[in-house]
Amino acid sequence: MTVLDAVMSRRRTMLVSATIRLGYAWTIRREESRAWREVMSMTGVVNSILGANREALSPAELVDQLSRKPLRHIAPDVFKDDPLGRVTILEWGEISDDVYSDGCSAIVSVLERGDRGRGWMPTWTWMQHEIIENEAFLGLKAGASDADYVTRRRFTTEHPAGEREAIADACSDAGILPPVRYVPLPPDRAYEGRYWWPCPVCQWPMRVNGASVRCSYWAHNAEYAIRSLKDGQPPKLRPRDDTVRRQPAAKTVHRDGGRQTVCVEFSVWRFIVVPGIEELKLYKRWDGKPPLIVELWPHQDLYDVRFAIKELDWELAVDLKDVASASGLADEIAKKPLAAKTIVLPDHRGTAQRVELQDLLPDYTVLMVEDVNRIVKKKLAEARRAQ
Repeated sequence: MTVLDAVMSRRRTMLVSATIRLGYAWTIRREESRAWREVMSMTGVVNSILGANREALSPAELVDQLSRKPLRHIAPDVFKDDPLGRVTILEWGEISDDVYSDGCSAIVSVLERGDRGRGWMPTWTWMQHEIIENEAFLGLKAGASDADYVTRRRFTTEHPAGEREAIADACSDAGILPPVRYVPLPPDRAYEGRYWWPCPVCQWPMRVNGASVRCSYWAHNAEYAIRSLKDGQPPKLRPRDDTVRRQPAAKTVHRDGGRQTVCVEFSVWRFIVVPGIEELKLYKRWDGKPPLIVELWPHQDLYDVRFAIKELDWELAVDLKDVASASGLADEIAKKPLAAKTIVLPDHRGTAQRVELQDLLPDYTVLMVEDVNRIVKKKLAEARRAQ
């Protein structure tokens, strides 16, 4: 990555960060007295990034643009072809699912000193996701052997929501304490305060708006309309179209007691559960197929998955990355190199991102999940023929 690329990446992530902070503050301006100061402060940051040659936007004008247009329309020179430019910050007067899916992974500090927002805004709006990941991983790693770590992280990935007692019982069955914090179901994840739906892919509560329900992570392709039934019957969902997965059944919201409905915090869902699903899926695809050896999160997540066949003296260690911006990811890896020299992208990120990331990181091999599956299948067949 050239110096010019790094500068542009910094401008881009600062703009994403400032607009997300502004958007979040706007959504809670009636409940939080400090929100207006944040709106004004972030408007100043955005205007500074856009440059003196642009007419300065007022807070009202900026909020209006963030509600109607993706970021690339506000700053086309900053985003160009970067996928972060497709992010719209506000939707329905709330933070959009674009932010939850992709924008939050590009957060950087925009006010190094005198940042009053750090006292009341959620950490994901101002703290780099790598730092949030590290904080969450402290609980997963505390006093853990390698096997303990895998158990804890797998549990978090497979149990992101449910009833408090049921999660405690599942922890007991696994021989662990709850590895992360579980919090009450957020209001925007409940329908009429009575029902909630887990995403069919990640099992985290889907977002409810009016008669619409959808997972906040776009790649899970889970979007539904609510069908109201007779009084006393739980509502049902209708898939948006025939590409959407089968709709889950409604679950009752419990506010108190042992049956209280709880879920992992947003940052744990986005930075541990969502990537963990892809990593676990890749592991399950090949585990139990001798002579292939498959390790998940070896050495407490030194990398994500390791494949090995002793008879061929072959191994492949991979680190799976699922973010919108290839340039942002390359910048992050340049600052903190990976232990694994093979980066794997989920298939939904597309070949274009693979090619871009490979150009930015020539010292690494960049593959799609389907490429890894093809390589492992070929090596396994080779080993079995040699037996």
